[in-house]
Amino acid sequence: MTSVRRIGVDRMPRVVKVLVAVLVVGVTAMGCGPEREDAAPATTRAWPANWPVPPLPVMWLEHPSGSIWGSPSRYCWHVEDAADRVCEEFVIWSGVDAFPETKAGRPIPVRIESETKPEKVFAQVYTRHGDLRVDSMQLGPNYPVLELDLDPGDYHLRVIGQWPYSDASAPLGRRYNEVAYEFGLHVPGAVKLIGGCDTTDIGGDLSIVLRSPDDRMRTAKDSANRAGCRFNKPIAGLSLTLDNGTQRYTEVFRFDPPTLRFGLPLPEDFGSETSGGPLPPGVYSRRIVAISEDGDELDVTTSAEFLQTITLAGG
Repeated sequence: MTSVRRIGVDRMPRVVKVLVAVLVVGVTAMGCGPEREDAAPATTRAWPANWPVPPLPVMWLEHPSGSIWGSPSRYCWHVEDAADRVCEEFVIWSGVDAFPETKAGRPIPVRIESETKPEKVFAQVYTRHGDLRVDSMQLGPNYPVLELDLDPGDYHLRVIGQWPYSDASAPLGRRYNEVAYEFGLHVPGAVKLIGGCDTTDIGGDLSIVLRSPDDRMRTAKDSANRAGCRFNKPIAGLSLTLDNGTQRYTEVFRFDPPTLRFGLPLPEDFGSETSGGPLPPGVYSRRIVAISEDGDELDVTTSAEFLQTITLAGG
């Protein structure tokens, strides 16, 4: 059974709770979605059989090989006469168990079965490995179609629908019900290395001054901020190069086992291999490059405004 984490069940009158219990059977039937004799589902439909609020919309994708059924990600739904919405959130991507193949640039229609049309439909696309968001879009609610121009690789896709309902206490007299489903997709071809770094946002003196090339801050974003970097392929190494045009110093750090994410600066006891030097005091350009298991390289210092120069104070 799909793992579930409850994030908020708003207060409901006893009469509504009874109504919900009676209508659970209807929700279960709804959860099965429309059946097609000419297209077997491409993924497993993996939602709980006893969702507590009726009737939740069902979403799926149209694919040349058949329907791609989604796994529930989240819902917040208002039951008539209840004080507030009932909300449930599921473990992220836990129900995505297959990655049907699709061609880059091929439109994928989104199908929605519900009592009324949604007012808004959104989509978010993440890499399967590293969980990097690569696209987000708003779709037309009447005939939603995914226009995806994705590089080769495996992807997680989340589709979110919103349905308005009346609420006199809201500023505009209405609020939104929301249901989200998750899917998997595969674009064939050689996967290129992509990544991104999130950093803290601390002001002050951001220059990096090192007493020696062994200083831990040589791999920091700057003198005040720290960074966490994620990638779509396991990283086996990280290279640091300091260069002033006439002198060059190179240091290579190894990750064992390879990792999809790491923090910067690296720990002080992180082993490395060095070449070049010794370096005289002065200003040096700095380049930090992530190296994947299969040899792809990505310059980390071009992301998140990493400081690209350092000052060496001591020899």
